[in-house]
Amino acid sequence: MKEQEDIPQVIRDSRLHRFRVTDAKAYGITEAVLLYNLRFWIVKNKAGGKHFHKLRTWTYNSYKEFSELFPYLSQSQIKRALASLEKQGAIVKDNFNKRRYDRTNWYALTEEPSLPIATSKRSDTVNNSNGRHQPVEKLI
Repeated sequence: MKEQEDIPQVIRDSRLHRFRVTDAKAYGITEAVLLYNLRFWIVKNKAGGKHFHKLRTWTYNSYKEFSELFPYLSQSQIKRALASLEKQGAIVKDNFNKRRYDRTNWYALTEEPSLPIATSKRSDTVNNSNGRHQPVEKLI
């Protein structure tokens, strides 16, 4: 019985987290890890035509949800890293929640115009500059 209970933990422990070395050099390692995640979801949202506000594509997450995605980072480390990315001009933050009491932050990239534009209905692929479909993962 114990082996079956450990399976979800094994799966959680085997997740890979990535970042761009250029982002780590420019912003810091923690910031680069979060920026990679934000970039992934913003590209995916853009491909799916979701969360478009103020001429940008956005993604949202709470500090708690980020800390569940990145169990090696505390909520305060995540909060500081996101504030650092905002201060350094890599991201912008806003709130587009339907309920006023919901303080979940929304994030967009400042360099979004350089992201590929999706013409596919599939949200996991986008058209690259030569018109071919490419998985979102390869663009981040």
